[in-house]
Amino acid sequence: MADEENHPPSSPLDLEVNLSGLFRPEFSVDNRQEAEKIAYSSDFSLISCSEEAVYGDEDKDAPITKILDARPHQDSPLTEDDAASFFHKKGFCLFPQNTKVKRWNEDYLKGMMFGSDITKVYSPELESIIRNYLLPEYHVISVDCPPAVLRRGPSSRNNFYGTGVHQDYGLSLEDYKNNLKAYDFSGQAAKEVQKKFDSDEVCGVMVINFWRPIGGYTKENPLRSKPLAVCDPAFVKNGDTVHTALDAKSVGGLKGKQTDQMALKYSPQQQWYYYPNMTDDEVLVFKQFEVWKDDSMDKREALPVRGVFHTAFVDPNTPEGSPPRQSTECRVQVFIGKRKEEDAAEEKWTPPAPLWPKDGSEWGMLALDMGSIGMIFAVVWSECPAIPSYLAFVYSFAIVGMLEGLIKFQYSLGREGNTKRYPCAQSISSILGMTEVALGIWGMTLVFPNVAYLGNPSPETCEFGPMLAMFIPSVIIAIVAVVVFGYGVHACVKGAKE
Repeated sequence: MADEENHPPSSPLDLEVNLSGLFRPEFSVDNRQEAEKIAYSSDFSLISCSEEAVYGDEDKDAPITKILDARPHQDSPLTEDDAASFFHKKGFCLFPQNTKVKRWNEDYLKGMMFGSDITKVYSPELESIIRNYLLPEYHVISVDCPPAVLRRGPSSRNNFYGTGVHQDYGLSLEDYKNNLKAYDFSGQAAKEVQKKFDSDEVCGVMVINFWRPIGGYTKENPLRSKPLAVCDPAFVKNGDTVHTALDAKSVGGLKGKQTDQMALKYSPQQQWYYYPNMTDDEVLVFKQFEVWKDDSMDKREALPVRGVFHTAFVDPNTPEGSPPRQSTECRVQVFIGKRKEEDAAEEKWTPPAPLWPKDGSEWGMLALDMGSIGMIFAVVWSECPAIPSYLAFVYSFAIVGMLEGLIKFQYSLGREGNTKRYPCAQSISSILGMTEVALGIWGMTLVFPNVAYLGNPSPETCEFGPMLAMFIPSVIIAIVAVVVFGYGVHACVKGAKE
């Protein structure tokens, strides 16, 4: 890799441009308190300080920023290992990655409920990059990839570009949680982050952005419109950051809430980079947020700047008539543990197998779950007048059991990691399971007082088929209840002794 500190490699694609959204160097604000954030309105105009605090595009004194072509700063040809090394040094890199994603889902609810190429394909791809290349020296506790991506460009839900220097998640863990609350009405996401961060095995948390063009860009026809510029955080002082907030509703969040992020005051010491002529087989990876337990949490101004400031910008070399940029970004939350032993760092993480094809054990479990259909056949041509609600119980129990089995089978919830990869499917499966237990308890109240009909079936009381169809699931649920109760008593006794 080039020794760029002493002899920065130059490139004919280095640029000098006027970046939007930079605050003037003399701008001063005590940015330590949330209440003192500089707010933007829904049309992204400043509302808590003068517009003159930020350089305007037409201002004659607006500074010209040099943006370096980052490609010569990474070894060529581009490799995974060299990209990871650059990421460790700069907080960003260009990573070679030929994704198998066909459909870039933007619908978070759809992705949570039914899965998508993002959950099934992209999430394992990105987790492999994180575990095997970006953070192989750490025990990665969890990688939380969202079920949808943020797209930019025509026909997307966000047909605009972030042409203003910013950093999305602030400096501290509180900043990050406040930002999550601006999009989550339940507040559960922020609570979950704090819970994970407080766990003994976690040492830090990071948000990594995977930004890539998706417009069919190739070496012969690369991305030329509105590339992304990134600033090396090693050259950004805490005192040059400005604590800011957006109207959350204007960026897809909750009404009446504000996001928690940062803007930047101009400094000639800042070093900006971009990757010209990106293709669909390349992804720009950069840190958006990073905080560790051993950071000083008392004073916000004492925290180092690790998140990468970035902005879309107009490349003066863009050919006239170039189509608007089509791109996507995926922000991945990573909880990091301790450093690995040297030998363990060499072990490669293997992505989970795709949902299809299924293995033999999964087909076997499906067959067992579908066995509930036998209950229905057992009551179709039989009578049980002594228990009037027998049909309601049998149909309800059978249908709930089969639905639960189908969901487990479709999303392979028995495989390691899939309950986290498909949280909505897991939640529905759990609700159906609890419903099945409740129905089983109902079945006990129907069957156990009338168990004598098993030995003496009759069309006038209850035939054998309906009685057996109710008896078997009721006994199974009773056994499960006894085992769970026994385990609970054992745990309580053991806990009391300790």
